[in-house]
Amino acid sequence: MATSPHLPEERPTPTLAEQKRKKSASPLVPLGLLAAALLLAAILYFMPRTPKAGMPPNNAAVPAQPTGDQVQISGTRISEAPTGGQLYIYATVHNAGTTAITGLLTNVIFTDQNGTSLQVQGVAEGIKDGKGVNLVDTPIAPGQNGNIRIPVQHVPQGWNHQPPDIQIAQVTAAGGK
Repeated sequence: MATSPHLPEERPTPTLAEQKRKKSASPLVPLGLLAAALLLAAILYFMPRTPKAGMPPNNAAVPAQPTGDQVQISGTRISEAPTGGQLYIYATVHNAGTTAITGLLTNVIFTDQNGTSLQVQGVAEGIKDGKGVNLVDTPIAPGQNGNIRIPVQHVPQGWNHQPPDIQIAQVTAAGGK
């Protein structure tokens, strides 16, 4: 085998003074850090702040909602399903409030053979073309009457088959009208 008579050149080791004089690889690095710091300061300055304690939010105005006292139910009648133990309660609702009613949550109170009250919640539906529809689609205007039905999926066992009492648990109204 043949070997090369040429040896690699040795580079001289830089002195300490030469190493200190060596300049940064990029003079733009400090400039980039300064720009990033200014950008971060601008973001923090313009970020939205939380409202001060005790101040109500100004864009969250809730329109006056009708109460259960402003909703009057009359003409209640019952229609039992032939199977499944379900029934519908039909009634007329009068809106004595100042905004259109778009939802009614009711407490339907049944009485059993011993006189004990049994309560079930039901959401009232509007009636359109003989079918139950969401009250949002058929709101009851202020001062007007509307026909509703309350589907009851689980009729309490032992119910005495007398018309139940209906109480308004919650009323939802159209906003801003």
